[in-house]
Amino acid sequence: MTEPNRFGLLLRRHRGEVGLTIEELSAASRVSVRAISDMERGRSRVPQRRTVEALVQALGLPDGAATALRESARAGRQATWPAPALAPPRIVADFTGRDRELRWLGDLVTLSAEPPDQQRPPVVAVVSGPAGLGKTALMLQAAARYARSFPDGVHFLDLRGLDDDPPRPGDLLLRLLTALGVEETRVPGDEDARSAQYRAVLRERRCLLLLDNAADETQVRPLLPGTGSTMTIVTSRRGLAGLEAVDRLALAALPRGEAVALLQRIIGPERSAAEPDTTLSGLAHACGNLPLALRIAGNRLLSRPDWSIEYLVRRLAGQDDRLDLLVAGDLQIAAPFMLSYRQLSAAAARTFRRLSLLPGPDAGLDLAAQAAGLSVRETEVALEELAELGLLQPATDGRYRFHDLIRLFARARLAAEETTAERRHAADRVVTWLLATAVAAGRWFEPEHAAERRSGPASAEEASRWIEQESLNWLGALRAASAAGRHAEVMAVADAMHWFSDRWTHWEHWLEVFQLSAASAEVLGDPRDQAVHLNYVSWAYTTCALRPDLAEAPAREALRLAGLAGDLSQQGWAWLYLGFAARRRGDANEAQAAARQSLPLFDAAADWDGYAQALSLLAGSLAQAGRHRDALEQYRRLELILADPRRAPSPTVSGVTAGHLHLNVGQSLLALRRWAPAAASFRVALPVLQRSGVRQSEARCRLGLGTALMRLGRAEEARGQLRRVVRIARRVGPVDLVDQALGRLAELDSTAGRRVS
Repeated sequence: MTEPNRFGLLLRRHRGEVGLTIEELSAASRVSVRAISDMERGRSRVPQRRTVEALVQALGLPDGAATALRESARAGRQATWPAPALAPPRIVADFTGRDRELRWLGDLVTLSAEPPDQQRPPVVAVVSGPAGLGKTALMLQAAARYARSFPDGVHFLDLRGLDDDPPRPGDLLLRLLTALGVEETRVPGDEDARSAQYRAVLRERRCLLLLDNAADETQVRPLLPGTGSTMTIVTSRRGLAGLEAVDRLALAALPRGEAVALLQRIIGPERSAAEPDTTLSGLAHACGNLPLALRIAGNRLLSRPDWSIEYLVRRLAGQDDRLDLLVAGDLQIAAPFMLSYRQLSAAAARTFRRLSLLPGPDAGLDLAAQAAGLSVRETEVALEELAELGLLQPATDGRYRFHDLIRLFARARLAAEETTAERRHAADRVVTWLLATAVAAGRWFEPEHAAERRSGPASAEEASRWIEQESLNWLGALRAASAAGRHAEVMAVADAMHWFSDRWTHWEHWLEVFQLSAASAEVLGDPRDQAVHLNYVSWAYTTCALRPDLAEAPAREALRLAGLAGDLSQQGWAWLYLGFAARRRGDANEAQAAARQSLPLFDAAADWDGYAQALSLLAGSLAQAGRHRDALEQYRRLELILADPRRAPSPTVSGVTAGHLHLNVGQSLLALRRWAPAAASFRVALPVLQRSGVRQSEARCRLGLGTALMRLGRAEEARGQLRRVVRIARRVGPVDLVDQALGRLAELDSTAGRRVS
């Protein structure tokens, strides 16, 4: 039995023992009838603490029973939340020292466990100091030591504060909310709304949030809880003095004794005992007692068993600029980095330097090979060498990532060892390859480019994976190409990507992609190209940014430019995007008018892909206005066009359009209470939508079919469809489908209960 079910069974048993109906318990506790019913049957997530306390008080439970119910709720919450996507990295096995700092954090853990006080905000600890002091290691050690004090989990998030463009608070809030169990479809697009939702989620939980490597106060402030018992630890190179009501720890270098002890643990007792204690002390001094420098030096000794500790101390002492590099600024521990770097093969050293050119935070093997200018096999060997020496961090998905400070060191080595021409040539090669591969990947989703799939990803699945994994790299290349005036390439990438963008609409950068391509088109001055890319911008505002109010201006300008160019098709698309924006704003009449404007333009241009979408928009807008009979008439027109080989859209578009046609017909028939024809239409649509892979549309179709079957009295078949809706929509959204399906299921259960009674 799962923990959520245990809570529901206990609740139902206690309610029966005190002789309350669900309705009576609802009135006493002010918890809704539906919520209590769903909890008892295990059909909803276990409630938060406030709801549990309301039920305990309403039931009048004695202490033992009340405690058991509370504990089952807590266990149920842990069981039903998904495995955290932001699990902390593993702790350092040989962590040494920092006892005072750990006690300080432990006192804050105790303080955070006290009952919430409206006058006292949640505990926030800011651990600051220069790079290399072990801020992250300390935070993770504290998390491991005190994790049991946080029953609702520990979540780790790298804020990447040393990036040229650190992640924005809105993006970080999205990651935190989904890690806390909020479905992505429930997360609002506005940053302030996300922050409010995030604080509301944390209000009833006791979590430990680990926010590593913060850029500044502006990045961190929206991520801090507003009330409740959640504790936050923030690490940063800066003091973050602008944050109010926080506890601060300015981390210092290790005391000499702890620095020597750390070296002893890294290299082992036998190696430590082989040389005088003063030698280890000298090595600690040469490393400035900085934990990261000590670790790098110790690892060098482990990887070179023929080196003595005294030899390593002499090597460090022989660097004229050693002390400056160990204590000054961002590169204060460059000397230990250099020791590792000098052990590299020529290929690995070149790969290390060139990877610092990449715009994204990590890279796959093929991209690394392009940066290095080596074969894939040579690059793979070089990457493994770098990972072995700790200069790269390998991930389980075959990608490699720099530590922030090591990336800075790699950039310094690149500037010192390669000429300006060499660096420019390598950067251009990376940008060119990223743009060309992006075009090749995107064209897997353009039916008309089937013959051009000769390079790049070998399948649509591989293309989709590449686009998503390398998204920040090819986006960075697109930005670089735009800045360099490579406008034709920028437009080619946007053209190739606009089909794929329909499949990945939640990526937050589509608007920027198409804005860059529209700017390039404007520079080149071709009005037809300008119209195309402004139409993409309009689509992105409506579909991705969810700002249909901003979609009209680019579409109007696209309409004007397409008119100048005499391009009927792009005029049609401009009207279509105006209609999409109007429909999203809830203006069905304006959407209908725009669709009617686009139809003759698509007809004259023989653009049947556009014509089919325009008819679908017209029909959908009529349905939105409640004119379902008129909508059905337009859907019949669309069905005739799909069956006409002279006017049918391209095969891929035809398949998806046909599935949505029958789905929408079914929904209009449902609205007209024509249950049997509606069910038949949904049955036609379902396999087509399944083949197209549009899971949200499949869920809508099953919801319609389940509803029609329910009205026809076929309860068991309806129940099966509605349960499938819940499973699909919980994974892919939208959330309203889950609520609608659960409502229908509750209605079925209620009907069955009345029949039994």
